[in-house]
Amino acid sequence: MASRGGFLGLQLCLLLLQPLLGGADGHPGAPSSPFSLVSQPGCGHRSMRIVGGVAAPRRKWPWHVSLQINNKHIRGGSLIASRWVLTAAHCPFHQDYTVRLGDKSLYPNSKTTLVVPVEDIVCHRFFDDTTLRHDIALALLAFAVNYSSYMQPVCLPEKSFQAETGTECWVTGWGQPEEVLAPMPVLLQETEQHILHHKKCNWILQTQLGTFRSMVRKGMICAYRAEKKGICKGDSGGPLVCEFNETWVQVGIVSWGIGCGRRNFPAVYTEVSFYRDWVTDHLSQACSWDSAGFFILLCLVLPLGILVAP
Repeated sequence: MASRGGFLGLQLCLLLLQPLLGGADGHPGAPSSPFSLVSQPGCGHRSMRIVGGVAAPRRKWPWHVSLQINNKHIRGGSLIASRWVLTAAHCPFHQDYTVRLGDKSLYPNSKTTLVVPVEDIVCHRFFDDTTLRHDIALALLAFAVNYSSYMQPVCLPEKSFQAETGTECWVTGWGQPEEVLAPMPVLLQETEQHILHHKKCNWILQTQLGTFRSMVRKGMICAYRAEKKGICKGDSGGPLVCEFNETWVQVGIVSWGIGCGRRNFPAVYTEVSFYRDWVTDHLSQACSWDSAGFFILLCLVLPLGILVAP
């Protein structure tokens, strides 16, 4: 039997997760919206609107985080709740990760910068390092962060939600600016992308590569831009977000691509709506695990191949 403290902790945890578990307004049976207020009613909002340029204004993308080892950027991620970061499953995970939040610059630290150790990481149990399916993971922060204009969660889409082909979205990251070996930028970069669903994307990549092998599977979504701008090494795990009704929703997680922003080679993302139940289940299970005093660590390592980012 759980202790009274553990039971109260579980009750509090489930209460905090109620908006995620029971619909957009936190009540079972409530009408669905295209996105969910995962952590609080303020998710998916930012202090500044897009005004152009490639360097992101200081408070434009307050959910984007950097997962680091020894203060070195390894991959991107997005804050979806006060203790949870959504990222990609590929690449090695271990207990030395920290998450840097609250700043668009990788260094030096500012008054708004917060660095939090990663307590545990859970990856999708069916992640496949051959097909790259189920490329999704959750990082549990060692302690909850306080939201501010510099640190806010992004909204997640409902399971049934699909962004239409051609929808204008944005991807952000600290990845290499070019395909050739180049230093990662200090400032968070952004580029506009347009949604392309997996069947058409698969046909395009098959045509470009001269293969009949299915490369883009269900649970993946693509995005592209005519100009040579896209994801590159170091961008993996970062969010692809679209604005709906003045609210930003994460539709994709940077997964893989051929080269960096090559013309006629769309980038491939994990489709967040496809894994909505997986995210919900793990956040709710974590409440029970935490009250029992343990958490499961499960992850696979993906060898480098055609991936553009670790």
